[in-house]
Amino acid sequence: MNLEELQKTFGADTVTFRKGPGEFTTVIIDNGAAEAEICLHGAHLMKFVPAGAVPVLWMSKSSWFEPNRPIRGGVPICWPYFGAAADPALPAHGFARLSEWNLAEIDSSEKGMTRVALTLSPADVTAVPVPFPFELRMEFVIGKVLQMTLTMKNCSDSEQIITDALHTYFNVKSAGAITISGLDGVSYEDRVVGAKVFGGVQDGDIRIDREVDRVYLDTADAVEIHDPGYDRTILVEKFGSESTVVWNPWIRKSQAMPDFGDDEYHTMVCIEAVNAAKDRRILAPGATHVISQKITLK
Repeated sequence: MNLEELQKTFGADTVTFRKGPGEFTTVIIDNGAAEAEICLHGAHLMKFVPAGAVPVLWMSKSSWFEPNRPIRGGVPICWPYFGAAADPALPAHGFARLSEWNLAEIDSSEKGMTRVALTLSPADVTAVPVPFPFELRMEFVIGKVLQMTLTMKNCSDSEQIITDALHTYFNVKSAGAITISGLDGVSYEDRVVGAKVFGGVQDGDIRIDREVDRVYLDTADAVEIHDPGYDRTILVEKFGSESTVVWNPWIRKSQAMPDFGDDEYHTMVCIEAVNAAKDRRILAPGATHVISQKITLK
């Protein structure tokens, strides 16, 4: 659909459409409780700002906005695998974030609340060969609180092993000043050292003073980002996930990534709801799995 058709079919006083960077179609939401922007490329939430607040999500000023390439920042959807592919010729984090999704429905009937649902099928994937038939549905509920839910279905006639993530980038005033609570006593893999390397057990709050790339294991607990610079706490809850990733690329890795500004690591941290490591999901034929993340300012 073109913009006029989208507005006629899905638009409302609180919902409009525009061509954003890269000429990607973008859903614009302003419902009084919050503002948000969702790009159909990757079903990618690029903006969430509760009324009167500093933006909750971080976006890189160096991000690509090109077909079959990922957007850097916001909430990338990693699926059907998280991290590097077994085949080095395939893109990291799967094809969901590289594909153009379909707008399925928008419900803005409730004051201060907007629900947006998008879908992806094999026919929509052009970046890589599709390994098996599937159905994906991504739903955002935009209000004072943000709720994101990814539903996946295995439409093949064999079991499929899935790893996935809602790879959420959070905007912080200074990464070196924040503390992250909720993972004390949790074991983790340290991906800075190497894939699947046991990193130890978290002792107290997490501080960002170097490159951090950790998969925290056997945890469904909520995490809080305490940000004194913005005088706020971000509560990050999740469901359908028993692993949590905390990531900040720090100096050297930031400089090595062409779609990430050299100094931007100071203003972001990723807290990700993940099915990875031993939390991978095995979907039987016809089976579904749901992973979601809920974000609240305190």
